[in-house]
Amino acid sequence: MDTKILDFIEEAYIELDKIKVKEINKSAMDFGFKKGIELINIITFNEIDEFIKAIINNEDFEIETTVYFFQGESKYCFLKYLSNYNVLIIKDQTEKELVKKVKSDFITSLSHEIRTPLSVAKGNIYLAIDLLKDNEAIKPLKKVRDSINKIERILDQLTLLSLAEFENYVLKFEIFDPQKIFEDVKNDLEEKIKRKNVSIDPDLNVEMLKGDPFVIYTILRNLISNAVKYSYENSRVYVSIFEDKIIVKDEGIGIRDEEKERVFERFYRGVDAKKYARGSGLGLAIVKYLCNLAGYKIEYNSQWMVGSTFIIHLNTDM
Repeated sequence: MDTKILDFIEEAYIELDKIKVKEINKSAMDFGFKKGIELINIITFNEIDEFIKAIINNEDFEIETTVYFFQGESKYCFLKYLSNYNVLIIKDQTEKELVKKVKSDFITSLSHEIRTPLSVAKGNIYLAIDLLKDNEAIKPLKKVRDSINKIERILDQLTLLSLAEFENYVLKFEIFDPQKIFEDVKNDLEEKIKRKNVSIDPDLNVEMLKGDPFVIYTILRNLISNAVKYSYENSRVYVSIFEDKIIVKDEGIGIRDEEKERVFERFYRGVDAKKYARGSGLGLAIVKYLCNLAGYKIEYNSQWMVGSTFIIHLNTDM
């Protein structure tokens, strides 16, 4: 192949003869690659032994990792080796990774800065409630307390979404009350539920669950929020919690057959979904990610214009 044609692509293109560089494009040259030089004299990274082994065994290989270029600097790159063509493709992901870190640091800092005054306000609200004896005066204070609790949960959700996006969330296993989790979710979605006059019918069949309570909260909140969002007015949403599964069923618009394979894609929203409600298209993607993280299995069935049922199997040894 005439590598001059490949000078117009952003990725580094390296054609190999075993581990020796045979042909390169301009991007590869900028990275420090030279014809006739062995790869191990140009780059190194933590997994390079695995990479060299893949080349020797004529196997495909791909990875995202920090690569040190001997004639340049370290870069966070995506590497893909195509064994059928003896070609290595390298894409510089440094800027993308930096943006992710900046976003993550910003959300963490923002969350921390907001939590400090919230904690002070919350402490004073609890103190005022304890000191006051007038029930009428206490009522608005309790509303303020509930609002502060809601803001704290939003911050938790924002932090989790950030960690989930960058795949950095660490599970915390506890024994918790699913009834409380359900009530918290219902209270958070109260305005949305009232706006559409949707009835939430709970069927809670277990007193305690073991797992990460915030993961369960987030899964439940996203599923119920979606169910309400895409339900018809004056309809019902059914929420069942068992020891081994969670079920959320609605009587809403459902999902078209041709769109079912894409419901867990980030930012994907069906054509009809956009007509019924606003959204980011992240809710089900986050649910799917958290299920994978916690070892849960998610399945669903949906009929267009009839409704959807999402089932989270908490015990995957079914």
